[in-house]
Amino acid sequence: MIRDTKEEKMYQAALLRIAMKMRKQDLLGFEDIFAQILQEMKLDPAEFRRYVNSHLASLMATVKKRGY
Repeated sequence: MIRDTKEEKMYQAALLRIAMKMRKQDLLGFEDIFAQILQEMKLDPAEFRRYVNSHLASLMATVKKRGY
């Protein structure tokens, strides 16, 4: 579980970047975008995957609501 506020903020920012890229890069699938964000932001793959999985509903709601 994520306990470090700085780490959680990084994951939140990464989630937002995924949402934006999902809209802009139609040719890339979720896993490709996920891998891109991991590399760009140098996040721990296992921890970020857990974070994304636990926040997937809010990610998809953001994509839909903001029209990304």
